[in-house]
Amino acid sequence: MKKGPDNIKENLFLIIAGPTGTGKSSIAAELCRILPGEIINADSRQFYKDINIGTAKPPEPLIKQIPHHLYSFITLKENFTVFDYRQYLEKIIPNIWSRKKAAIIVGGSGFYIRAILKGIFEFPEEKKPLQKDIRKMLADKDTENLYRELKRFDPVLAEKIHPNDRVRITRGLEVWMITGTPMSEWQKQAKPASFIPRASVKYWVINLPRDILYNRLDLRTEAMLGSGWLEEVKILINSGLKHYLKEKAPIGYMELCNFIEGKTSWDETVETIKRKTRNYARQQITWFKKEDAEWIDVLNRHPSEVAVQLKNSIT
Repeated sequence: MKKGPDNIKENLFLIIAGPTGTGKSSIAAELCRILPGEIINADSRQFYKDINIGTAKPPEPLIKQIPHHLYSFITLKENFTVFDYRQYLEKIIPNIWSRKKAAIIVGGSGFYIRAILKGIFEFPEEKKPLQKDIRKMLADKDTENLYRELKRFDPVLAEKIHPNDRVRITRGLEVWMITGTPMSEWQKQAKPASFIPRASVKYWVINLPRDILYNRLDLRTEAMLGSGWLEEVKILINSGLKHYLKEKAPIGYMELCNFIEGKTSWDETVETIKRKTRNYARQQITWFKKEDAEWIDVLNRHPSEVAVQLKNSIT
């Protein structure tokens, strides 16, 4: 692999992943201060411009300072799949490399990262017209029933998906209903993104002790609630987006909807959001343990210190 200025490898494809709340965005920003790079979002919750407080997006000043891609670029009403994500990266990554910069993927949606590194499959063209009707039919069912069906038709895939991950559950059922073949079987035929053979890949998972992480997540939830999260949800409901919140928004949005509708008390709502967020982080940790990545401990370390460690490991 060729090297450019400062003895840095060319065509760098750097992945800073890990559970929510570990400080990935700050580390990526610090890395960009010492290594020419551009940041690409790999957190599916942060694609949507309608939802902000509960998604923990990087602050706006930071996004203006350092090039960021795929943050707040679609609405909840638009469909955006892992296939779309991969197509975007097929264009974005070579463009970043042409500017002699590193492409830095940041986020906790491990499925999107795996789709780039190991590949995904595409529907047979002749089957695509069926997708709209099937998607409409599945939209009328609750998530619990959908997950039960997925376990029946594709237990291998169901084992890898959280029971509350409606988007991926629905996708798995769509694939089986349209093609007659489980998604887990299709995935065996997948190939990496076309730019991967040219890339110098480094994959890191940012790690904190479980108790420290959970406490940080609890505090972050309280900070979000103190920053107008409830008001944001009220505006979304009044804008007719409640259905889309159920389908696409992260933990907290539907819980706040339930509070607004009088279904739960405030204390119950807050505790439910905290518990589900901790569970989500635990699931992310389990996912990343299966990936071929280097784990980076960040306890009591400033993001700039971690960034130096990452840079040194690729020079």
